[in-house]
Amino acid sequence: MTAIEKERLNEARAWKTLFFVSLVNSAQAALAVIGIPSLADQLSLSGPQLTSLLAALPIAAGVAAAVAGPLSDRFGRKRTLLTGLALLGSSLIPHSIAEHYIPLLLLRVATGFATGILMGLPSTLLSDTFRKDRQQALSGKTLCGYAIGQTVGIPLGIWLMDWTNFLWVCALYGAFALACIPFAYRLLPNPTHPNHNKSAAKWIANYARRSCETFKDKDFNLIAAASFLSFTALSTFYVSFALWLFSTAALRPSEIAPMYLAGGLLQVLVFTAILQRLTKLRPQLTIALSLILNTLIFSSVYPGLTSLNAATLFFALTLGAVSLRIPGLQYLINNRGDPLQKGLRVSLNQTSSHLGKALGSILGGSLFPIMGMHQIALFCGVLTLACSLLFLRDLFSELNAEQIKPKRLRNRRGENFNIQKIEKWGSSGTHVAN
Repeated sequence: MTAIEKERLNEARAWKTLFFVSLVNSAQAALAVIGIPSLADQLSLSGPQLTSLLAALPIAAGVAAAVAGPLSDRFGRKRTLLTGLALLGSSLIPHSIAEHYIPLLLLRVATGFATGILMGLPSTLLSDTFRKDRQQALSGKTLCGYAIGQTVGIPLGIWLMDWTNFLWVCALYGAFALACIPFAYRLLPNPTHPNHNKSAAKWIANYARRSCETFKDKDFNLIAAASFLSFTALSTFYVSFALWLFSTAALRPSEIAPMYLAGGLLQVLVFTAILQRLTKLRPQLTIALSLILNTLIFSSVYPGLTSLNAATLFFALTLGAVSLRIPGLQYLINNRGDPLQKGLRVSLNQTSSHLGKALGSILGGSLFPIMGMHQIALFCGVLTLACSLLFLRDLFSELNAEQIKPKRLRNRRGENFNIQKIEKWGSSGTHVAN
């Protein structure tokens, strides 16, 4: 087997394993959207109890995402991912015997911690092992699992809960998560980390010093700000669009399921086909184009929402546009800054994303009663346009830097040549004036 064939085999093992990790993680999270409300009568849940069960997972996931990155920097991505899988499986399986509010709430919190741990690790683990020119393509294939799980989670949950209940479906997902552990242990690469041999005190001191540099990094702060704004726009759209489907369009959950399936299929197409042909473009350009595409959809399409088929098409196009920028964002986060602090950057970006989702949820619920769907979509388009300008500004700055660099090199070569001549002349006895 040649070196190239061996590398491709290792790539295939890695992305296929991470595909299933992302699949089970996103599917169980998506299932809760309809699964927890279905328990209201079965467990005699009050309104506040139902709300707390729905909020437990995203809150815990946000907290876990903030700490999982630094932990992976210290102990390694693979070990942290295996821990997340074990926690996910061991917290989902006991759902089958959770017959009261308090035990179920504790299990939802534990599940949220596992979800947060597993969120950013696949792309970071790939970036630790494989070449930069292959990372976006591999991340796109891995994200297919996330897209399928996120999209199929709701319709699959509707079908499974016709013959069982949400708690037993959670247990089924938990068993699948535990079954992934031996494959992940055997097939995933285990890149070496220089932090392993350092004492905890020395590592913390060194990590804190390097963290200050990460916080001051303008490029990274730009990415985090753009993530916050873009997820604010998307969350505002998702919440208000869901309200529009249920209230204005008066659709039932079973009628909405095909919409999610169409969006998921388009996401898979983007990850597996379109992005594979765009990897040669600069990530900033791909991200900016994706955001501009979202702006065009938000600003010009939604006035035409007159049928379920049109709504399905527009929703799928929105998800497809979002999918175009995810691998590029992951690439930038992993490769711009200290390689020993990839996990920290992923955690900070995840925190920015979660804050944007929270703000968007509040805006979507608050704006829908007082504004039309088209006006809200225009507001979301303004936010995505602002994000695209941030990345275009960053791209133009890099291009200008590259144009200036050759001139500086020529000047430096000229200076070096003059210095060498002066030194040569000086060594031959010629007087060199200051």
